[in-house]
Amino acid sequence: MCDAAKFILDSDLGSDRSMSMENRILGKYYKIHEFAKLAGVTVKALHHYDRLGLLQPGRTEAGYRVYCERDLETLEQIVTLKFLGIPLKQIGVVLKRAAQLPDALRLQRRALEEKHALLGRAIRAIQAAEESLESGKPADTAILKKIIEVLDMQNDMQDGIAVMKKYYSEEAWERHRRYYEEGPSPEWRQLYRDTEALLGTDPGSAPAQELVERWFELSRRAYTGDLEVQTDSPTAWMDREHWPPVMKQRLAEFKVEEATAFIKLAALSSRKQYFSEEAWAKLMKLRENEKDHSRMWQARVDLFADIEKALLRDPAGEIAQALVARWKAQLDEASGGDPEIKTALLRGWTNRRHWPPSMRWRVEALHMMSFERFERCADFLDRAVAFEMKESPAMKTMETLLAEFDQEMANTRKMLERIPEDKFAWKPHDKSFTLAKLANHVAAIPVGVAFVITGQGSKPSEAATKLELLDAFDKRVAAARDALAGTNDDHLAGTIMVNPGVTKTRGSTVKWFMNHMIHHRGQLSLYLRLLDVAVPGMYGCSADEKS
Repeated sequence: MCDAAKFILDSDLGSDRSMSMENRILGKYYKIHEFAKLAGVTVKALHHYDRLGLLQPGRTEAGYRVYCERDLETLEQIVTLKFLGIPLKQIGVVLKRAAQLPDALRLQRRALEEKHALLGRAIRAIQAAEESLESGKPADTAILKKIIEVLDMQNDMQDGIAVMKKYYSEEAWERHRRYYEEGPSPEWRQLYRDTEALLGTDPGSAPAQELVERWFELSRRAYTGDLEVQTDSPTAWMDREHWPPVMKQRLAEFKVEEATAFIKLAALSSRKQYFSEEAWAKLMKLRENEKDHSRMWQARVDLFADIEKALLRDPAGEIAQALVARWKAQLDEASGGDPEIKTALLRGWTNRRHWPPSMRWRVEALHMMSFERFERCADFLDRAVAFEMKESPAMKTMETLLAEFDQEMANTRKMLERIPEDKFAWKPHDKSFTLAKLANHVAAIPVGVAFVITGQGSKPSEAATKLELLDAFDKRVAAARDALAGTNDDHLAGTIMVNPGVTKTRGSTVKWFMNHMIHHRGQLSLYLRLLDVAVPGMYGCSADEKS
């Protein structure tokens, strides 16, 4: 834009003396009709570019538009980009930010290449028909039919692409349009072929698990904006039943449905460690018969969105307990009401901090939120479930202890994760434990829980590093939980000698061990505070998390 209005001496643009004076001061300026003629565009086009903010001229005091030679350079850029087929709205972004130009040109080149390929096929089909007719042969209806099919395919593809645009915002469509115009990228096509080769094999095998990691790595790249590996958005994919035929044909060509179903089973197989063989077989059968995936997915997304809104509310309150009820209903549906499957799903739930990257990414896609946000929601659910267990008089002793065990072990691990390894030798007082000794003591307490139930166990060794400490804690927690989940109220009601001459029920002794852990975990939190390490919240947000 030229700042001509600052220098206009006469608002009457018909005054040659005035224009001559301006030319001497600022260089050549043009009235709109002169500029349109010089540039080879219409006055109407210049008005339109002005309204869009693409090319805004200077103004005289009387409001007339005036253009300078710099405006001619801008107009040349607009005309060139428009000729290439780039939308005017995107041209405005490119003009303001030069860094956008390479991406805009690359996207447009690919779109033109796709059109070129389609036109090339049509031209070749027509040439074949011409050659057949010129040779004196009678018109071959098959060739003519092929021409019609190719031309129809062009129209159908363009119509199909236009339909897919409804699933995206304008910005998101610019990232995904190439995918719909060209089809899957070479990396995705290779992955589809490799997956097709494994169809019918064990989804828990090493090759299948390698495919899962590749699949989710490509999905991660697509999600973070990598234009080379874009694919359908979750919203578009969940509505594929209503896609236009030409897009469904592409799914069939690459066997995307079959590949996706296999990868889903393979991803599920990473959780197989939490199931018995019988329970796993029942879960796989249940997954095969599931029909209403879209409804279940949407219900899950809605639930966790509502949980996130309630994170600062009382876990024992009415809203939190209503969320627990919805979560339990979804758990019942996911397990088909089978208690063995449900127990295994809950075992995986409590071990969520150790899920592999592919499983974490799948959870992010399933819940439409980052894994960190998912964890905060899951922790809130655990706290709310614990309150519900305490309020339910009909709850069995084993079930109550198991729910409390899951919550306290998850909280304890959060505390252990914050321990600074370089401060293992530190202690707040000469009579106090070192940080390493206190942490090892806390991490060893689950061994006592397992011993109370099974009568078996040995003195745990001390870990020298934070990694060893967390690994040992996880294994002890898993063993203690399996023991607790496998017992019953009658066994818990039996007595055990805890000290010479002192006996308690197994249930109350398990409870004592958990209280003992909470006590020393509280000491750990004080150590962290004195070391200026952020303290994690146990039953709500800590002061560090609130700030």
